[in-house]
Amino acid sequence: MHTLLTLAFLLPLPFFRPVERTDSAAWAQLLAAFRERGVTVSSDHPRCREADLYGLYVRGSRTVVVCERGDRSSTLRHEGWHLVQHLCLQGRPWLSPEQIEQGLSRDDRQELQALVQPERRQREAEARAMARLGVNAYLQELNRACVETLVRQME
Repeated sequence: MHTLLTLAFLLPLPFFRPVERTDSAAWAQLLAAFRERGVTVSSDHPRCREADLYGLYVRGSRTVVVCERGDRSSTLRHEGWHLVQHLCLQGRPWLSPEQIEQGLSRDDRQELQALVQPERRQREAEARAMARLGVNAYLQELNRACVETLVRQME
């Protein structure tokens, strides 16, 4: 029996961050862009009951889950990039190590060091860096990375 794996964006203790509010305009723009590309964005997933889970990418699918907490537009960029990494890039890095490091906050670096296994660090760090981009820059990168996979399906 085939089981779908999930990648989850967790902010476990002791790394407390201030409560972030969703930018509703960014959320609407991102949501529309992902849906136009055939990606299902859902907030209905049993794992959303986990207090420290903000979202996840259902690996091997076109589904991103964004839980009803935190900055949902940032979570969609992050989990959406995991979808890009898997479906469009087939695990290849998109950003250089220098670009990733420039895109990370001090908190990101600490959390990655403490919580992420070394073999997953590059993917997770890249998704965090991409989540920090503005919506228009993010969508440009999405289009470039997925020109053959997601963007062509819109035409």
